[in-house]
Amino acid sequence: MGLSDEDLFGGEHEFDPLALDDDIVDEEEIDDDDPYDIVDYPVVRNMPEHMRRQSVYTPETQGSIEAALLGLFDHNPARRPVLLAIIDLCRDGCPSSAIVARVEEMDKDNKTVYSPMTFCRMLERAGGLTLEEVVSADTAEDFEEGVEYLEIKGEVDPIWHATPEALEVYAQLTTGDEFRALVARDGNGIYRDVYKAVMRLVAEKPRKREEIEELVDGFEVVKHPRRFGGHFMDMLEKTDVIRWHNVRWTMTDLGRRLLAEIEGEE
Repeated sequence: MGLSDEDLFGGEHEFDPLALDDDIVDEEEIDDDDPYDIVDYPVVRNMPEHMRRQSVYTPETQGSIEAALLGLFDHNPARRPVLLAIIDLCRDGCPSSAIVARVEEMDKDNKTVYSPMTFCRMLERAGGLTLEEVVSADTAEDFEEGVEYLEIKGEVDPIWHATPEALEVYAQLTTGDEFRALVARDGNGIYRDVYKAVMRLVAEKPRKREEIEELVDGFEVVKHPRRFGGHFMDMLEKTDVIRWHNVRWTMTDLGRRLLAEIEGEE
């Protein structure tokens, strides 16, 4: 979190996921030293079969498109804003070039080994996107040979469409209901004041992890059973209340609305 690909691996790496058959992963051909030689999820050699099934978020493995998408978001909280942004962009169809531009802009402060198109493939695998191949070609005829053929006229920019299920999940995850349920559920609601205090702290200005941990440690309720600041940061990130940006935790627009809501209940 907070480390760029260049920090971890060095340099840029061009990668075309559209050229891959990501339904088939040959582990013997994977370069362990190349983090881009992974299609859309980490592959661990000799991983137990039950763990392999859980690592792939598809309607078939999860039971439905909704469950696959929710599982994908839940296990990739740092990438959740990007995944949701892609769904929103694609509600009426969006060319790949526009998605790439948006994702690259969002990832400036929190880079990932995944390319923009790999995010699309992840969502497609989960049932959240469909791909419309745009063919820019005219029919031409070779009279001497007596055959017709397609003559490519320009670059192809495939268009992605969000599925109805993805749009339903998007609406579900951007209303704040996840956060409300979290506060009521976590410790049977005993941590409500802790969540509120963390949100107020981050709303004042972006905060370092250590500042939040210090604040949380000041609450008696986290002593027994022991809960550390990282738990509250993780939960607030998963519910899109705070976001890692420029080496600090910052409030999202949704987080500010939810803070005003819970403060209004006092």
